[in-house]
Amino acid sequence: MVSVAIGSLTLVLLLTGFLALAGLGVARALAVEAGQVSALRVYVAADATDDQVTTLSSRLRADPRVASVHVVTADEALAQAQRRPGLGPLAQVSASNPFPASVDVKVRRVTDIGAVATDYASDPAADPAYPTSYDPGTYSRLRQWTLIAGAIVGGLLLLFAFVAYTVAANAMRSVALARRDEVGLMRLLAARGWMLRGPFLVEGVTTGAFAGLAAAAVVGGAWLLADRFAAATYAEVLPGVGRAAIQDLAAGIIVAGLALGGVTAWNGLRRLST
Repeated sequence: MVSVAIGSLTLVLLLTGFLALAGLGVARALAVEAGQVSALRVYVAADATDDQVTTLSSRLRADPRVASVHVVTADEALAQAQRRPGLGPLAQVSASNPFPASVDVKVRRVTDIGAVATDYASDPAADPAYPTSYDPGTYSRLRQWTLIAGAIVGGLLLLFAFVAYTVAANAMRSVALARRDEVGLMRLLAARGWMLRGPFLVEGVTTGAFAGLAAAAVVGGAWLLADRFAAATYAEVLPGVGRAAIQDLAAGIIVAGLALGGVTAWNGLRRLST
């Protein structure tokens, strides 16, 4: 009965761990996108002078809404584009440099990016045809995707938590029923409450610990294999999920196993007593 309980709880914790791993990847990807949304690029006109670019940079640095300013030359913009997937071939096709110089701006609050883009779009150094990289719909779309992803991941985690508790409770109830006679005999011998609950609670916590360790080992091993032998694919599927995140996730799985084992054992014995 204990082996069945460990196996059932391990399977549910394993599925929950992989779901949490996917959720971490989505959260990190959304965080990166949020960081990009707070970045504004003011494109410099082809005939802009160095004094005009310097004046634009000084105005931006003096703006309290701006956190940082970095001037990017046309050669630097070309080098950045060549390192990005999909833009390298575009840079090689053209005989000239298709990427203009720019002034990269990081705003303190994402909500200020629209106002900053509007204020500096008409600057003499800005390109009149395409002054900034600001897209009004990007922020709203990011918020929508964040809410949708959070709702989906949160709902699935709640569902798996309910399933995990149900499976663990049924398994531990079966163990308690198998020891009904033992519990009844201890009562006849006037055993105290802690003598009845203590061993069974320790067994439940131990069962949850074994299940949590097994599930954490499988999740950690899968991450290690993916990171070592399929690094390129892993970086695209789970961007930014590194060793520290996996360690925290493994610790969370073990703690969840301990909690599930202890709570379900306590409830199973309480129902058996009633």
